[in-house]
Amino acid sequence: MKAKLSITDLEKSVKDIRNTADKDEKSRLYQQYLSALRKLAYRNNAEAQYCLAVHYEDYGTMGDPNPYYNVSKKLYWYIKAANNNHASACNNLADIYERGDGCKKDIRKALELYKRAAELGDWCGKKNYPHLKKQLKKVGLLDWAIGGVAPPQFDELLKQLYNKVARVCDPCQRSKVKKNN
Repeated sequence: MKAKLSITDLEKSVKDIRNTADKDEKSRLYQQYLSALRKLAYRNNAEAQYCLAVHYEDYGTMGDPNPYYNVSKKLYWYIKAANNNHASACNNLADIYERGDGCKKDIRKALELYKRAAELGDWCGKKNYPHLKKQLKKVGLLDWAIGGVAPPQFDELLKQLYNKVARVCDPCQRSKVKKNN
């Protein structure tokens, strides 16, 4: 009889990977970890789905370019995890929609997801939701964003919003490391 796989077991295997000096052994252990993570994710485990999404981000946890970067897989797994009420996945997915990273920009969806992230207790969501609301209010689009009718000068206001929101939220992204330029 097989033992039941859990996220806790996978977290322990990550420690083993980090403590392994041999590059080939690290690679082998990491592939085993990814295989187990995928199995959990396909069994609808929200934390595993979130971890897989982070695995496909453009930068790794050390700030280096990620060789596994895949925008469509990242989006797929964030959507899965967010649909399973993973708070951080809701926040990161909101950021993706806000920027249009691999998808069409959708400020309404971003606002809705930031709100859900905040309600689910995500620290970043609690910062990003009021920030985006404030930006929407400044350009006169808050009523539209919460389901109202678009004002006559909608396109111009939306352009203003995209220029103003320009990455004030990035420091909250757990899966990205801010680069010092």
